[in-house]
Amino acid sequence: MTIETLPGSTPDPDWDRLVANYPDTYKEPAPADPMADLPLVPDWTRSSSGWKNRGTAARVNSKRAFRRWARRQITEHGHASQIGRGLRRTAVWIQGIEGTQVAVAKHETRRAHQAYKAAKWAHNKHLVPGKEKEKRRGDMDKASAASVTAMAGYKKARSEARTKRALRGAAALAPIAAAEATSLYLIGSPGGILATGSALVAFALIGRRTHDGQVYNDRTAKIGDGDRMTDEMIDRAFRDAGIIKADQAVIFRSPVIQDGKAWLVHLEVTGSVTVDDVAKKTKQLASALGIPRHQMDIRHEGREDQLSLWVSMSDPFGRAITNPLIGTSDKVNAWRDGLPLGFDKRGSIILATISDYSLLVAGATRSGKGMAIANILVGAMLDPRIRVRLFDGKGTGEYVGIAQSLDTFVRRNPERLLQFLKVVAAELERRTEILVDLGVSKATEELLEELGGIELVIVDELATYTVKGGLNGQHAEEIVELLAQIAAVGAAVGIVLVLATQTPKVDVVPSRLRGNCAGRWAMRVESATASNTILGDGAAGDGYDASEIANSKSTRGRGWLTTPDTGFIEARSLFVDVETGDLRKAAKAGLELRQAVGRAPGHCPDPIENQLAKETGISMAAGGPTGKGTLVQAEREADLLDHLIKAASATGEGDLSRAEAFAYLADVDEEFAKGESEEDAAYGPRVGKLLKARFDALGVEVPVATVQRGSQRPRGWRLSDLTTARVDAR
Repeated sequence: MTIETLPGSTPDPDWDRLVANYPDTYKEPAPADPMADLPLVPDWTRSSSGWKNRGTAARVNSKRAFRRWARRQITEHGHASQIGRGLRRTAVWIQGIEGTQVAVAKHETRRAHQAYKAAKWAHNKHLVPGKEKEKRRGDMDKASAASVTAMAGYKKARSEARTKRALRGAAALAPIAAAEATSLYLIGSPGGILATGSALVAFALIGRRTHDGQVYNDRTAKIGDGDRMTDEMIDRAFRDAGIIKADQAVIFRSPVIQDGKAWLVHLEVTGSVTVDDVAKKTKQLASALGIPRHQMDIRHEGREDQLSLWVSMSDPFGRAITNPLIGTSDKVNAWRDGLPLGFDKRGSIILATISDYSLLVAGATRSGKGMAIANILVGAMLDPRIRVRLFDGKGTGEYVGIAQSLDTFVRRNPERLLQFLKVVAAELERRTEILVDLGVSKATEELLEELGGIELVIVDELATYTVKGGLNGQHAEEIVELLAQIAAVGAAVGIVLVLATQTPKVDVVPSRLRGNCAGRWAMRVESATASNTILGDGAAGDGYDASEIANSKSTRGRGWLTTPDTGFIEARSLFVDVETGDLRKAAKAGLELRQAVGRAPGHCPDPIENQLAKETGISMAAGGPTGKGTLVQAEREADLLDHLIKAASATGEGDLSRAEAFAYLADVDEEFAKGESEEDAAYGPRVGKLLKARFDALGVEVPVATVQRGSQRPRGWRLSDLTTARVDAR
């Protein structure tokens, strides 16, 4: 609302009457010179009649302005209301939000004290065995220390709250007090009145709701137009969006506060309206607030009718956040703490635990799913307990640079994946039996070493392996069944799947496979059906529709994520600059961590790859023989084990005597040949020592066995033992 100083376009009888005779009473004065070169001043200033008519018009406008001002004073836009709002806002600012922190600290203190009382009660119980008594004593001491720490934190929070409030109070009152004192000293009572009036004007300005110099209007104010969030705005927006009706209301459980570059308020909705009902009206509510939907975040808090409403004044995903693990070489605990995967609208880092669920990531081409895989790899590399096994269905060179750090790396080979999954299924059964013997239902961090560590199986571009009409499609159905089985129970024994595809269709991700992946991340897709294929039937209808994400570079990595840790949440993946080597740096750091604990790929016992090497003759640890994920046997010079295996195979007995070995080796290596003057008594021990040295150089130990040669039983080696040693030496 504005105060008029000139007649408006709306018909006004009083004004029309006032100016009816204006042309007759006003006469244009003659110019002072022929060129009419006069100053640029209004015409009415050039005659007495002009001044008279202007004065009359000013009185009419003044009366109107006074009437409008008087009517305005009984509304929320009145100056008294503005001053009151200014005082309240100043008081709220002085009060601050430290009270919440104090309340939290007080709550934590109570919880810590209750925990200490419980631990003390458990410790003081009679008839407790000595070791259990000591354990309970330790628990009580820890609880006591936690209680003391919590109490200190509570006292500190309370002290800091008082200090900050005092400082803000001084900052607010000092200018007023200084102005009053100075005015009284210089002018006396008039000065005091003037200073008081100035203070009231300041409070009125604080309480005035403006935008670009215009008087604030609650009926049209929207956050998208740069206005502040207010109680009235929220109530109006909920009604305009159809969330609440006339007999329902929005109850504010907290004041509207500015949370960085966003507004935050905690609400309760009456009339049996639930948080889910509000979430389904997200588009309408965002429209009522004048913002895009993705700038608003609604979260369930406590009861079904309580929520927090967070509204950003800009695009919360308009910036990229680098993965915090880039550049570090410190160990991480992926099982307990999780790996940084993305960030939500409010800027919080989302952690994905590699422990109790498998993850399905899908999205259209260039939607950012590759960045999600990169984030998982960066974190997994820094936990040396994790064996990272990657099957790249795209078959590009994207992961070749980190192959040395991967316990398994295969490019575009469905048959190898099928063989691998069969061995993993057997490993799953082995681990399950260990848990059965221990009488527990799932793995814990303490049992990881006994089980064999964490198996992280990443399948990038699932369509290569699960589409029946695709490459080697004859394996698709069996692969899907094995993946579904492992996804269903594997996480309970430390075997976690991460599946990714850019073709989110039912024939690529069957429902039985999707249903066993408790973690799902749908990035931009082409249709609501594709979104539901990833997130679950009906998810798009509930407001979780990845097809609504715009197709642009700024939206890459954005999508709907649901995990047991987060529930449904909109997130964007963290940034890993693969082109500049971020992934390779993480892989190098991970390899060094594994070498330090003796778990480097290809240089440590690996039951899965060892079994596959026995079955196929090739291990794909560290990218296989070529280091590029290609399933081919690299050419190499035959060594001692190769010669002995060939000699043992030639006997047809499944074993090899020492004499047969010496005779065979003498033909292929002159070091094993008998010298012209060498006696048999010296030849045997010399060649025996030479054999042992060659075995040591290969890092293997082949057990000596007794073989049958007619009626004699000489010493030698079994073919099976030599083959096993061959696998171990790879």
